[in-house]
Amino acid sequence: MMIKKSAETFWVLALALALIVVGLTFKPFLIIGVMIASGYVFFMGTEGIYGLFFMLPFSPILKSSPGGITFFNVLIAVFILRMVLFDEKSKVSIYQILSMLVLIIFSLLNINNAALIKLFDLLIYFVLAILVMNAQESIDARKLLMFFVAAILIASVLGYFSDFVPGLSTFIRETRIKLDDGDIFGRFSGIQTNPNFYTMDITIAVAALLYMIGMKKQQWYDYLLVTLLLGFGFLSLSLSFFLTVGAIFSLYFIYKLFLITKLSFDLKAFIRGMTVILLILIIISQVMNIPYFDIYLRRLGVGSFVDQSLSDLTTGRSDIWSDYLNLFISDWRIFLFGVGYSLENYNLRQAHSYFLELFIHLGIVGSIIYLNLLNAVFKPFTMNIRGRMLCLLPLAALLIRGFGINLLFRENFIFYLIICALVMADDKGASLNPYP
Repeated sequence: MMIKKSAETFWVLALALALIVVGLTFKPFLIIGVMIASGYVFFMGTEGIYGLFFMLPFSPILKSSPGGITFFNVLIAVFILRMVLFDEKSKVSIYQILSMLVLIIFSLLNINNAALIKLFDLLIYFVLAILVMNAQESIDARKLLMFFVAAILIASVLGYFSDFVPGLSTFIRETRIKLDDGDIFGRFSGIQTNPNFYTMDITIAVAALLYMIGMKKQQWYDYLLVTLLLGFGFLSLSLSFFLTVGAIFSLYFIYKLFLITKLSFDLKAFIRGMTVILLILIIISQVMNIPYFDIYLRRLGVGSFVDQSLSDLTTGRSDIWSDYLNLFISDWRIFLFGVGYSLENYNLRQAHSYFLELFIHLGIVGSIIYLNLLNAVFKPFTMNIRGRMLCLLPLAALLIRGFGINLLFRENFIFYLIICALVMADDKGASLNPYP
């Protein structure tokens, strides 16, 4: 029934997207597409969040020109107004209000006029998250994930064939990587300009799909979706994506092996497990023959690992982290209260770490206030994850990637947290096991 209802409404978003793509060269169609998408978000009520997740991967082209203000914020504003004005479940708790007020007051004491827009954006995203999480019982985590995955794949296909889509190439900046031996390779990033941000979407989606598969809430096509997402992700040549995907798959198989040791011996289950392992080994043996896999190995320094410096292994990030850490401990005021939201780059480089971003901008005191607001919004400690440890896979993926990517001021970050929280709260109909 859910699939049928989704199919009946999906065409509205498909029409909006088609008009937006045409609007890359004929601007009036862009406005019409945004209006249709806004109508979907408004009239669907709480389920309008599915529309937001579908449009999220297309936010880079929801603009009148490259580098311009995104119309995606219009969709967020429409959803917030719809929930506040017409949804009874949009009530906000005193704890949430006070937590947000404390962050506002703290931020205003250490902010300049130029950075006010960043504070405003943060607050808008937090309001969105509050409204979604307060109505989480009306939101189907799997349906939301399917809208998000479908959008990622469509955006990836558009990016792959960008030369055949009029106007799209002006929004895409080609990214290349140069290896130590001088070889230069192009990096795929869909319709985004940064392969790391592109693969961040894929990482969260793959981790959530693994949860669905592991908890026996999957459909047959979930395996195909994981394969397609991984295929596009590997084209990015993102080392952090490669390592994070390896980590979450390792966590998945460790959890499954743990369950097997707790269950009585089942010959059929044993045969199925051995068959899956055999197929995985065959796939790995074939993947190792793909040129892209060789590039990843070369980026990792396989063959000369001993000679690799920490800077080489982290693709230069360790040098940046060192500079930011030195800034963090250079002044007690920065250590406690941060530098505010005005710092764009330090020594002409971004932090390349969500956690360093947080500490540099907010300091120890501000970070505690910020994390308290996250707790007020998502209430993670009230969720029962016993027997469903796989529900932590998206959160684990987010934390691992967070060590090497800027997320604090990206609109996608709150959407990632929403997926993580909805998966953690998705205990309806799950095939639970009694082992924590």
